[in-house]
Amino acid sequence: MLAFVLALVVIVAVALSLGRGHMGERLGGPGKKPPKRACKWSETGNSNGRFVEYRCAACGVSAYSATGAAPAICKSNLKGSA
Repeated sequence: MLAFVLALVVIVAVALSLGRGHMGERLGGPGKKPPKRACKWSETGNSNGRFVEYRCAACGVSAYSATGAAPAICKSNLKGSA
């Protein structure tokens, strides 16, 4: 009886540890992260008031910045871009 309970506990522990990586990834928690794109921003020369347009040579999306510096993160995963 004790061996059965111990075996059951081990099976549950292994199942939880294997499932945790996949669930954490789906929930945005720890786990494997998607590869980052290295955006290469260049100013297009177009501006809208104080916003300056930048285009990424790696993924092709456009983004705007009001700080005078290129955007810090890739915008290709935002809805409506590209």
